[in-house]
Amino acid sequence: MSNTPTLSVILCTYNNADSLAVTLGQLVQCEVERWSDVEILVVDNNSPDNTEEVVRKVSESSEAQLQYYFEQKQGLSIARNLGVEKARGEYLLFTDDDADIPTNWLSSYLQKIESTQADCLFSKIEVNWDRTPPWWFDQRYNPYFVQLDYGDSPMEITDIHHEFFGKNFCCRKPVLAAMGGFDEKLGRNGTSLAAGEETIIYRRLVAMSAKVTYFPDAIVGHRLKPIEYTSRNIEKKFVDGASSSLRIAQCFSNNYVLGRPTYPLKMAIKNTVKSLLLIPISIVPMTKKAKREAFYQTLQLKRSVRMIWLWTMTP
Repeated sequence: MSNTPTLSVILCTYNNADSLAVTLGQLVQCEVERWSDVEILVVDNNSPDNTEEVVRKVSESSEAQLQYYFEQKQGLSIARNLGVEKARGEYLLFTDDDADIPTNWLSSYLQKIESTQADCLFSKIEVNWDRTPPWWFDQRYNPYFVQLDYGDSPMEITDIHHEFFGKNFCCRKPVLAAMGGFDEKLGRNGTSLAAGEETIIYRRLVAMSAKVTYFPDAIVGHRLKPIEYTSRNIEKKFVDGASSSLRIAQCFSNNYVLGRPTYPLKMAIKNTVKSLLLIPISIVPMTKKAKREAFYQTLQLKRSVRMIWLWTMTP
C-alpha cells in the first residue's frame, strides 16, 4: 500500500450485490501490466444486502488492490465524495455496479492518461439489451439509459454538448477536489432517480478550459435491471429529472427573477403548451408510433408541471 497508484477506480453501490459481483469479477480480470498502478474502491451506500461479503470474497481471490468503505448517509454523490476522499490515485475512474467491464478497460485508460495527460477522459457506453426494448422506447431516452457514443475518433471536448456519464469517466483528483467534488444536492438519493451530478462537473471543466478528452477504446456496457424496461421507471426518471435541471440552472444561469433562474421556467411553460397541443394530435390515429409519441409528450408534460411547481416553491 506504500506505492501510490496512478488510477483509483471508484464504484459506488446500493443493494445490488449480485450485479456488483459480476462487475467486480470483470474488473479484477482486466489485463494490466502492474496491479500496483491501480486500486479499486467500493463504496457501499448503506446496502441492506450482502454487499460487504461480495467485496470480501472477490478481494480474497484477486491480486488487485480492492478496498471496501461504508457510507451510511444515503446519496450517490455523498458516496462518490467518500470515494474521492479515500482514493490515493492521481486519476479517479468512475463506474457503477451494473457496468459490464471489458478486459482492456483499465489498460486503455492508463495508456490514454500517459499519452494525453488530460484533466478528464471518458469513453463509450453501450446498453446491453437482454430482451426486446419496450414499446415506448426511442432514441430520445438514450440519456436515461446512459448510452453514449460520440463516434470512433478521439476528440478534445470544448463545448457543453458532449457530456459524459458516471458509468465511464475519469478525472484528475486535484481538479475534482478543487471543485468540491460532487454536488450532494444532485444524484440518486433514496427513492429519487434524479441525476445530473456529472453535468455540474462537466460544465465546470469546460468553463475552466480543462483538457477533456473523449476516446472510443474503453467501452463499458450497461447491464439493465428488469425494472428499467418498465414505463413507470422511465416516467420516474423523467419527472425526477426536473429537480436536477433546476439545480444545474441555479449553478450556471445568468438570468434570474425572484432569485430563481428564468430559463427552466421559460422552457417548462413552453413544453407544457407544446405537449398539451401534441398529445391529442398524437393519438389520432392510434398507431404504435403515435402511441409512443403520446407517451413521450405525456412525460414531457408531467416533467414540465413538476418543474413549474419546484421553481415556484424554491426559496
